[in-house]
Amino acid sequence: MQGIGSILKLFGVLTLGVVLVALYFLVIKVQEDFGAQTPVPQERLEQLIDATDLPDFEPGQKEFHRALELIATGQLDQALEKLSLIQKLHPNSQNGPEARRILGEINLDRLLNIENMTNKKRHLVKSGDSFFKIARDYETTLDNIMFLNGLLDTSRLHPGDDLIVMPLNFQLVFDSARQRIELHLDGALVKEYPAQKLDLPRLPKRSLKSKISLKVAELRGRPYRPTHPNYRRGIKVLGFKVRSTQIQIRPVPKVDEEDPGRGIFLSFSDMEELSMLIRRGNEVEIKPAG
Repeated sequence: MQGIGSILKLFGVLTLGVVLVALYFLVIKVQEDFGAQTPVPQERLEQLIDATDLPDFEPGQKEFHRALELIATGQLDQALEKLSLIQKLHPNSQNGPEARRILGEINLDRLLNIENMTNKKRHLVKSGDSFFKIARDYETTLDNIMFLNGLLDTSRLHPGDDLIVMPLNFQLVFDSARQRIELHLDGALVKEYPAQKLDLPRLPKRSLKSKISLKVAELRGRPYRPTHPNYRRGIKVLGFKVRSTQIQIRPVPKVDEEDPGRGIFLSFSDMEELSMLIRRGNEVEIKPAG
């Protein structure tokens, strides 16, 4: 019996020893796995960051893409909300200029849409009427009457004709800091036209008010008023005075054209559109750069 007891004691001691050894190696392994790790050098961290393909984040980008989706599905009111939000919160973002351009296009399309008669009137032509008389009476332009009524010329006008007319009570604001002309209606921005080139006299450091005093079209070096048939074929020019200096709004001259003088130069298409919307007498505000 004593021999068996001695064997059991020896077996117990060996078992305990094996357990202790196993625990020792287990502790060593845990320390190796979870102990303090060698810090990665700063240079290596920068390389890892540069190599990581992280998505770019641009303020207003999500709203801009959502606005495009809404436009594509014909949900213009919701699209206008998104575009307006970009103008309020992220006007200088990457998508800011394009958002302003689209916003202006939608605004102007709605104003000119003949299904929207909010800012328009109907005129029943009577004996003695002419296009120019109607344009004067309603404070609009011949170009605008032709556009709204789908007319290609002004040779036919008969008593009983029903014309849509839109009084043009827009205000122009030249923002010299942002180098753009803004079209306003009742104090609200409708559309903006970025200046392609500026050649201006020294402007006062305060806001100035003026009125459109010149509206002509130049054809082969000669100016024609809107009442002349050549007007619609010429290069449109608007003008206003700052003190005693006449400032023109006109298209960017071509390389081989004669220097037209000082002015605010727009793209050809923008100038054509603006001349249709602006008449002599419209108010102009010049905002200083600083």
